[in-house]
Order: sequence, then C-alpha cells, then structure tokens
Amino acid sequence: MDPSGPNSDLVPDNAGNRLQAALDDGEGVTHLIPAIGCVVALTQKRLLVVREGSAFRPKTGVREWELGPSLTVRAGLVRHGTGSLVIRWDRDATSVFVRAEHWDDAQALVGAIRTRMRVAEEESGGARTKRGDG
Repeated sequence: MDPSGPNSDLVPDNAGNRLQAALDDGEGVTHLIPAIGCVVALTQKRLLVVREGSAFRPKTGVREWELGPSLTVRAGLVRHGTGSLVIRWDRDATSVFVRAEHWDDAQALVGAIRTRMRVAEEESGGARTKRGDG
C-alpha cells in the first residue's frame, strides 16, 4: 500500500506499517479513515482496523473482515466531537470512534461498503435467476 490518498498524512507510522503488511500483493486502499487509537481502511474486498498500539488483540493489531453478507457496518451519531462506527460480523461486534472532522470520510466509507455489497449481491442473485430461467 502506498497510503497516498486523502488522510494518509494522518496515519501514524506504526499503523501505516501494519496496514501495509496486512495487504495482499496488488491490493489497494480505497478509503482510509483516521480514528481514535486506530485507522480504518477499505480495500475492494476487505475492511481493516489497524490499532496504533501493540497491546491490542489480536496481537498484530489488525482486525479484518471480508466484504460479504455477514458484515454490517453502521455509523452512529456524532456526540461531543466523536462518532462511532459499529462493525458486526455475525455475533461479533467492534466499535471504532472517529473525530467529527473525519466524520464525512467515515460516512463515505460506510456508503462504499454498502454499495459494493449491494452490487455483489445483485450479481450473485442475477446469476441464480439466470440459471433458474434456463
């Protein structure tokens, strides 16, 4: 990853290095959101939360989720200068807090996730319908 997009200058070096190590060859970051204690990154196929410290679980400081039907990402309200993103995978939930000045970027990330998942669902649903028609 070359975090040369918007907000890349706000990513701490240790989180940037962990993010770079977590990416597959050729995988690029489309959205990068600085959050409190972490960075949230979206690629074409995954959502990643990279913690700034090393005392977090998992020990690598990286949590990742494949974009798919089990993933839900919701943006809460901004209160007292921060808003929350709630990431759910089946029964597991992770919350990330984003400062108000990056909230528009966080909402854009949520919108991009929903769009990608909707397109993937329509493509797979369309393929099933075509097989059933023939």
